[in-house]
Amino acid sequence: MKLNISVFFQSPINIFLFRHVSPRISRKYLQAIGFLYYLVNRKEKRRISRNIRDLLDGSEETQLRKVTRATFRGIFSHYFEKMCSAFMETEAIERYVRQHVTIEGRELLDKALQKGKGCILVTAHWGGVEFIPWLLTVARYPASIILECKTARLAKAFQRHESLVGTELIIASSYGGSVLVRALQALKSNRVLMTQCDEVETWHKRRSSTIRLFGQSLYFDNTIEVIAKRTGAAVVGAFLERKPDGRYTLHVEDVSVERTVSSTARECLGLWEKYVTRAPEQWYQWKHWDEMKAPLSPVDPVRIPVAIPAPSAEYIPAAAAAAFVPLAPIGEAAAFAVA
Repeated sequence: MKLNISVFFQSPINIFLFRHVSPRISRKYLQAIGFLYYLVNRKEKRRISRNIRDLLDGSEETQLRKVTRATFRGIFSHYFEKMCSAFMETEAIERYVRQHVTIEGRELLDKALQKGKGCILVTAHWGGVEFIPWLLTVARYPASIILECKTARLAKAFQRHESLVGTELIIASSYGGSVLVRALQALKSNRVLMTQCDEVETWHKRRSSTIRLFGQSLYFDNTIEVIAKRTGAAVVGAFLERKPDGRYTLHVEDVSVERTVSSTARECLGLWEKYVTRAPEQWYQWKHWDEMKAPLSPVDPVRIPVAIPAPSAEYIPAAAAAAFVPLAPIGEAAAFAVA
């Protein structure tokens, strides 16, 4: 197995420490070994830094450096949250979420479920997303979570929690059937279906289907819209913001609970753009940013002659020839200016 940062953090010794030390100590520990990881994996670090500069093109150098430093700290915070979610005891993680996480816009979830067709909760790899399933659990929402696990160890840990709480996990790598069928069944049972709109590895990429975001052309995947139309489920956006004091706030935003929109998928991606723009250091899909961009379609150059010859006067009737004045040839530079 390739040693990426997720596999690196999920080593047996790190899991052991997470289960036996306080969250405060384990957070500092992951920050420290995270910097060691990027000392070795400098190519990956350069790619992330380059993609930050690409998305924030036009920002001042001091701002770019500040965001880059904060982004790496945010990546380490993400894996702290993932490790807590998977490897802490169920009661301990529930207690931690109750003490540190609050919801703004909870009434939208309630109104969506009152319609009886389920609710699609769309989020992204931004902020404390790993705690959203636990927040739904402690708030007693019937929830089904679509997720992917890099290691069998992580999937097993999540499944252990699943057996103790009412939240359903739809782990793509561990499920032999259709994830779409499971998602449709969850909505039919009037559950909250959580998915991520920036999971680029699952996007259906077509050059004919793009969207303008962050000032660039990105591939556009409309799977969320297809599911919403097929089931009649209402859609909300939900983004869990990290606060400087170690607390979190889940911002729930209306997409189609009380509104009628032409495209729920485009609305969700617009919210993703809003939160990444607001706090780019809280997004951690930077390694995949260049995979999201749709290449510009090649355009065949227009062929323009270097000069346009004047017609010969001998083919013009005598009466017209007297009034005919030949045009001077158009130079190459002028020809391109006309184009």
